[in-house]
Amino acid sequence: MATELLRSNHPERWRTGARPWLRQVESGAVDRRGRFIVPRPFLAARWCDVLLLTFEAPDDLIRRLVPAGVEPDRWNSRTHVSLVALGMRHVRVRGWPVPGFSAHLQVNFRTYIRYRGEPGVWFIREFVPSRLLAAVAWLKFGEPFGTAPIRVRVEEQESSLRASYQLERPELGWHLTMAGSRATQVPPPDSAEHYFKERVLACRVRRDGGLGVFRVEHPPWAVREVTAVDYRVDFGFLYGADWRFLNDARPVSAIFCPGSDVAVYQPVRAP
Repeated sequence: MATELLRSNHPERWRTGARPWLRQVESGAVDRRGRFIVPRPFLAARWCDVLLLTFEAPDDLIRRLVPAGVEPDRWNSRTHVSLVALGMRHVRVRGWPVPGFSAHLQVNFRTYIRYRGEPGVWFIREFVPSRLLAAVAWLKFGEPFGTAPIRVRVEEQESSLRASYQLERPELGWHLTMAGSRATQVPPPDSAEHYFKERVLACRVRRDGGLGVFRVEHPPWAVREVTAVDYRVDFGFLYGADWRFLNDARPVSAIFCPGSDVAVYQPVRAP
């Protein structure tokens, strides 16, 4: 099971492996017996009901967004941004549950990048419901989370499932809902779904101005067949004037993932 893989000291088939520039074990990549060392995840959790709504975005806008050394990634020669909403359950930090933070919701706005040849995401803005969680993320890792109450409602039918996320601050006017089949399948590696959902790195500017990078690992996600999408977002108000054009844009992809156990590794300052 995935939980067993997260605790394993050996790489499994879905692990991406420790990268030298992201390694968090001082002794190197192997132990005294020559066994591969997999560092303990900083955070382990069950990610569930993951929604991704994706739009095309101008290449020059993405280039202005990311720093030197980070390259915009492209699907069919075009750059993209996504609204993402998800739930986290059974959250453990360094293997330990943290009272009050065992479950929480998150919504984010991200684009797709490559760093040192690895596929990743660049966070434009993220929201969590807890001011304390946002403060810890900022003070320790330089992660500028916004805060807003977030509500999720999941409705299950015999052959379908519907998930709806909402930021409960009226001035933000943000909601995202998808309905999909109960049946799931894992998309092939050459599909758009795989491209948007299977990302091994996450990057953003740290509080000290450096580049922060962390590694994310999970088994390949299955997806539901999306049958309906409803959303309301004022992109210009929430994410800045450069993104106002998305108010009139049509999404090019909608993905609904049940999710899985996920390992997130200690954020590091990239060289």
